[in-house]
Amino acid sequence: MQVWGMGYRPRSYVWRPVAMVICALALLMPPQAQARSVADVSEPETQMAALEPVRIGGTFEFPWSIAFLPDRSLLLTERVGRLQRVTPDGVVREVTGLPPIFKGGLAGLLDVAVDPDFASNRLIYFSYVHGDRTRSALRVMRARLSRDFRRLEARTMLFESTAAERDEQYGGRLAVTRDGHLFLTIGDRWEQDRAQHLDNHFGKVVRIRTDGSVPPDNPFFSQMDAKPEIWSYGHRNSQGLAFDEARGDLYAVEHGPMGGDELNLIRPGRNYGWPVIGHGIGYDGTPMPGGKVREGMEQPDHVFGEPPAQAPSGLAIDSAGARPILWVGALAGEALLRLDQDGEGWRETRLLHEEIGRIRDVRIGPDGLLYVITDAAEGFLYRLDPVVEQAGQPRPAR
Repeated sequence: MQVWGMGYRPRSYVWRPVAMVICALALLMPPQAQARSVADVSEPETQMAALEPVRIGGTFEFPWSIAFLPDRSLLLTERVGRLQRVTPDGVVREVTGLPPIFKGGLAGLLDVAVDPDFASNRLIYFSYVHGDRTRSALRVMRARLSRDFRRLEARTMLFESTAAERDEQYGGRLAVTRDGHLFLTIGDRWEQDRAQHLDNHFGKVVRIRTDGSVPPDNPFFSQMDAKPEIWSYGHRNSQGLAFDEARGDLYAVEHGPMGGDELNLIRPGRNYGWPVIGHGIGYDGTPMPGGKVREGMEQPDHVFGEPPAQAPSGLAIDSAGARPILWVGALAGEALLRLDQDGEGWRETRLLHEEIGRIRDVRIGPDGLLYVITDAAEGFLYRLDPVVEQAGQPRPAR
């Protein structure tokens, strides 16, 4: 989930430290060298600044999501059913007032999003699992954060998904837009064939208003045998969702089975193919029944690299430049993935590989820096500081 509109715009921070050094050196160079060096700052081939993880919070018990507030503090969810507020100086205080939450398997408290008009309405949104081990559903609730930031008030349940027996594959990522819409990813809940049918919420991205009503311009709003909230379908388990306000694009990252993890540009009414087509293979080693391509089904914008699956989770968009830069956490891949748009699609760069563990979520803070959380019984919150490396000098120890 990623929400802009909190008093800042994300900066293309990875290039900024490099740019400062190059611009300083440029004053001492001849004109031809100056022009080339400054131009190289924006070129994808320019050496990227290293990232130094700085631990600023934890431990947290299976942290799942973070969202920044206008005062530069952040909200952090723990899957076990706790909502924490972390101040800029690292003080952690639990926020009370959550509803009853089912916490078995991979169920629990999931994503959190801050309303773009939080400064005036103090509203937040969160996804969580309701039910028990026999049957459970994904819910979205809206609440008002008290003036002292210590409790949730005026809770309103906005959405409840189709229920299922398995306590896995929930999806649960949120994206809230400035025009008053809320998007939610819902996994296939291991009932994969139902992702191709519109009479349920499994394997879908849904779109509602932030008051819980269904927009009449949703693609299946008037179709009698379809859930009116459905925006797109044929998804497996999308674990990252972000809206690029600058360009009006909604992106999701989705788990494949064995390999075939995807970045998808989400468009209304489109079928993204699961479980008919895909770029991975089944857990039994068999190929997808429909292969990789079928008419009427969308192709991913990008298929993440091996081995054999990255399990992408969390998605942040830096939209300040001429082209967006996407940042994606990797659970199985234990890395931060950077995607740069080029003429042939997206170029993937792996950072922090096996340095801090499984990255569950990634956000861009009000300072323009990246923040990530790690998925573990003892998980941590990190700020990623850019470091300009000198030739022959190793990165400083953490």
